[in-house]
Amino acid sequence: MGKTDIRRDAIMHAIKDKGSIALTDIVQQFAVSEATARRDLEILEQEKRCIRTFGGAVLESLKVEVPFFNKMDLNTDEKKEIADKALRYIEDGDIIGLTGGTTTTFIAKKLNQFKNLTVITNAVNIAYELIGTSGLQLILTGGVIRTQTFELSGPLANATLDNLSIRKTFMGVDGISLSRGMMIYNELEAETNRRMMKQSMETYLVADHSKFSRSSLFVIGEVQETVGIISDSAITSEMKHAFKEAGAPFL
Repeated sequence: MGKTDIRRDAIMHAIKDKGSIALTDIVQQFAVSEATARRDLEILEQEKRCIRTFGGAVLESLKVEVPFFNKMDLNTDEKKEIADKALRYIEDGDIIGLTGGTTTTFIAKKLNQFKNLTVITNAVNIAYELIGTSGLQLILTGGVIRTQTFELSGPLANATLDNLSIRKTFMGVDGISLSRGMMIYNELEAETNRRMMKQSMETYLVADHSKFSRSSLFVIGEVQETVGIISDSAITSEMKHAFKEAGAPFL
């Protein structure tokens, strides 16, 4: 087996491990040019081993949902960067919503620096993170919990949100596409996220660069329904331009 075949097998291993891979990750991890990375993905797609997306590739079939704690170990530096950026859009006195997810969990970990804040969430792990935080009013929705994500969803969660007015929501997702929008793996969670977005004056999409080369089962809404996208510095200028032109700028 030649070096090229070994590299392509390694790329596929990375895709199977995480569900997707970004073009920039291939360039960095395998020390190849962008043209070579694109060619590798073209060949892998021709072999029906993956599907190319804007800026990367995903598995040919829909991915198995990755458990929460496995996700926490992925792209941690990028998620911390996103959390720091998100704090710029939060101020004392705000009423904010946090959907479930690892990126929003990293935001929750930094909210103890505010003196007066109300947080609404449907994620029990985020609620646990925030319990006892000085100056913070915490509202946890009802609903049925999913052990894969620690999110509460369904009619009880939606009924809670229907009676609330949220100033700013920070929404995590499993996949993002200009053509399909913001996506998540579970149908009930998608509906609850839509409800939280509907009850919010502003919604911010928070996602690391790997989410832009992923697809998932259920659509939450169009990216243009958000105020903008908060992501990490690995996002390419090409991708920034494409989303800005479509009315969904990176912040």
